[in-house]
Amino acid sequence: MMLARQNSYAGQSYVLVVEDEALLRAFVAEELRTAGLCVIEAADADDAWSYVAAGGPVDVLFADVQMPGSMNGVDLARKLKARAARLDVIITSGQMAPDEVTDFRAFLAKPYSPARVVAAVLTALRSKDGGER
Repeated sequence: MMLARQNSYAGQSYVLVVEDEALLRAFVAEELRTAGLCVIEAADADDAWSYVAAGGPVDVLFADVQMPGSMNGVDLARKLKARAARLDVIITSGQMAPDEVTDFRAFLAKPYSPARVVAAVLTALRSKDGGER
């Protein structure tokens, strides 16, 4: 478990975590919250899309590729980027990285360490702001 620490993104940045494995989703979400980020959890891409379509804010999408529902994580990422081009996307999977992930910020292979997820999200947020925060 990471130690709680202050960062300049606290309370300002929204990470949408889309993972159908409930324990893994909760663990990743807790690590991101410990890093001071606002986290929205979704069990599948359809739930995530409903959140965004209702006007929910998202700065970074962290999504698994394979999940139940009408779309997978890559489909969700494309749909969200069409709506908000500046959205940063980090894709994860226990399988080989699909060719489509080169369109996004990063790919994290499962299993991954929580520290790696937090580092990838914070890197995405820093680059979004030009490293100014």
